[in-house]
Amino acid sequence: MRKFIPALLLILCFSAPASAHSPMNRFWGEVPVDMDLSGDILIVKTLTVPKGVTLTIEPGTIVRFEPSASNSIVVSGKLIAVGTKDRPIQFIPKDGKGFWRGIEFTQGGKGIIEDCEFLHARGKIIGAGEEVFLRDLKFK
Repeated sequence: MRKFIPALLLILCFSAPASAHSPMNRFWGEVPVDMDLSGDILIVKTLTVPKGVTLTIEPGTIVRFEPSASNSIVVSGKLIAVGTKDRPIQFIPKDGKGFWRGIEFTQGGKGIIEDCEFLHARGKIIGAGEEVFLRDLKFK
């Protein structure tokens, strides 16, 4: 029994730190179905929301972008990014440095963007969306 207890303590001591850190979820390409995003995510390359698909970003989510002049979210479907005063959604470069393009609404794209913060977005919110509601946004 003595050999078992130290081995068990060793396993418990070294397993906890490994599970305490989870990697950031990475996204790029076309969103295939309606999807909710939350937590700390990374847009590796342009993320496209096609017609008929809704992308919802939950309050408190941090959306990081690999710095690139073309890295963006392109919306032909619908984007719902509604934060709160206490839990705004942040759109920022991966390490807080560099620039990313912004959120682009194509013709027919719809969206609600509320209580969100944008850092180093070159184009910020651009395009010819059909119905785009913007409220309480901060740009730095």
